Amino acid sequence: MSGVRETAAEGQALAEALMTDRCRIEDVPVVTTTEDGQDVTVPVVVYDGKCRVKPASTAVVTPSVNAASQTWQYKVSIPLGPERLRSGLRVTITESSDPTLIGMPLQLRNLDRGSHITARRMWCTEVSR
Repeated sequence: MSGVRETAAEGQALAEALMTDRCRIEDVPVVTTTEDGQDVTVPVVVYDGKCRVKPASTAVVTPSVNAASQTWQYKVSIPLGPERLRSGLRVTITESSDPTLIGMPLQLRNLDRGSHITARRMWCTEVSR
């Protein structure tokens, strides 16, 4: 069994070597009201660190009465570890060699789980009109 663990660890190291971008994953902020009546949102950071961003497919166009919306899908990979990941979290690319990714807001839709995976791969969408 140790051979499998060693191979998985090698795969994890290789996957992390490809993570040259950075992202921040936050829980969707809950609105609280201060004593003076102002609404404040305080996001909870779940992860802030290295990642890899790849396009997952082409855009999906959803017709609407007002305007059609395009949903772009991305696969964002981070090292194994964060346990509080779930659908609905906000993912923001904070650093990238591709300047068009920086600041891009995504929503985590689904994530891969498994015994011998080499990275936590998250399926995310960006919605624009």
